[in-house]
Amino acid sequence: MAGRRSWGRRPLLLLGLLVMVASVHLVTCPYTKVEESFNLQATHDLLYHRLDVDKYDHHEFPGVVPRTFLGPLVIAAFSCPVVCVLSLLELSKFYSQLIVRGVLGLGVIFGLWTLQKEVRRQFGATVATMFCWVTATQFHLMFYCTRTLPNVLALTVVLPALAAWLQHKWARFIWLSAFAIIVFRAELCVLLGLMLLLALYYRRIPMARLLQHAVPAGLLCLGLTVAVDSYFWRHLVWPEGEVLWYNTVLNKSSNWGTSPLLWYFYSALPRGLGCSLVFVPLGMVDRRTHALTLSSLGFVAVYSLLPHKELRFIIYAFPALNVVAARGCAYLLNNCTKSWLYRAGAVLVLGHLVVNAAYTATSLYVSHFNYPGGVAMQRLHQLVPAWTGVHLHIDVAAAQTGVSRFLQVNGAWRCVCTRAAAGAHLSLQGHGYDKREDVQPGAVGMLAYTHILMEAAPGHLALYRHSHRVLASIAGVAGVSLNLTRLPPFDINLQTKLVLLERLDRPS
Repeated sequence: MAGRRSWGRRPLLLLGLLVMVASVHLVTCPYTKVEESFNLQATHDLLYHRLDVDKYDHHEFPGVVPRTFLGPLVIAAFSCPVVCVLSLLELSKFYSQLIVRGVLGLGVIFGLWTLQKEVRRQFGATVATMFCWVTATQFHLMFYCTRTLPNVLALTVVLPALAAWLQHKWARFIWLSAFAIIVFRAELCVLLGLMLLLALYYRRIPMARLLQHAVPAGLLCLGLTVAVDSYFWRHLVWPEGEVLWYNTVLNKSSNWGTSPLLWYFYSALPRGLGCSLVFVPLGMVDRRTHALTLSSLGFVAVYSLLPHKELRFIIYAFPALNVVAARGCAYLLNNCTKSWLYRAGAVLVLGHLVVNAAYTATSLYVSHFNYPGGVAMQRLHQLVPAWTGVHLHIDVAAAQTGVSRFLQVNGAWRCVCTRAAAGAHLSLQGHGYDKREDVQPGAVGMLAYTHILMEAAPGHLALYRHSHRVLASIAGVAGVSLNLTRLPPFDINLQTKLVLLERLDRPS
């Protein structure tokens, strides 16, 4: 009985491992970047403005293409009870941001755990255990799992779909796939479509049954996203349809940079999987992993045709490839008593987890300095008393590196700033936090702000040398250099990225 209890507890320890690692990533890097802004701001508005849609952030800052509100609605629904308690306790909205991101992280971990249980059933306890350890020690999947990116929202649906595919529960797989593709990320039609084609090829599902579920699932999901998002966007819209048109037909995503054709294979996959990539070929000794490998690498190959590439675009392939890598690790561990070669392989399995963890710790430490906008907002609220009349202008560089509505924690900063300058009488009323982009650095209108959070560009700073003083300077990562004379063997080069300016008092 004692042995059974021990084995029963072991999977729960692995679940605790995943939750703990995700929590460390969340607490170490609590702020967000511009790619995450829509879903984060939308969740904030749903929690704090509710039905007052006119106050929502997306009306003022719609972004290049519209995004769906269905993801933020689900996150807000699960976050609401805790956020309400935090509000009753009058705690900072910053903690609400952590709760919102934590809820998303738990959604991803629930998907990973669902997949792990099916891996345990089909491949055995050793493979399932290695899957958890491999996933926990890799940097990118755990780092991204709490970030409000469209890709991560889609991942919460892709993971249960992958588990359903392994279980041959085709109805569930088709419905989850339709939701992920039509609502969140249209490119998933490649990954999930390849998996469905393999099922058709091996005659595991008849075409009639596929159509029986695919047609109503597609129509229902399309109707749901159009109805909900048209309400919030105030016009008829299918957000993911517009994203698909923008990225593929118009190919305008390349405006944000392009990468070589094979970049995903020689850069993104090695960084995303770490040393575990070495064990993927070994895992393919088990024929049951061939379909997983083929669909994942096929998705990466097809998606490589788009010139604009980012690692997060292929994050859905990581869990499937981790299953294959875990199978390769288990092969060596299960045979370690047979010969010295297998024992050496088992040592490599354990050693690669250590290397993965070291790489993750290093990357997380460096990433901690990549959010000067969030740090600047924290410094502002530390340095300026809450009762002070403040009107803050936040420039683009700050808004893109950590500023969010959750960090606008002082509700008392609702001021009327009036100032005469250069013969003009300027009046600025409303919120204490302003991200407007139609004022130029040094313009007369900028004198209406009591504080300015801006990029540390010498030319722009010179424009304020007579009207403002530097209240705080915020550093960020300028580069990382190798230094073999110390441990860890690298130096982080920090330089001032943002400055917080305070307007000088002048005689009236």
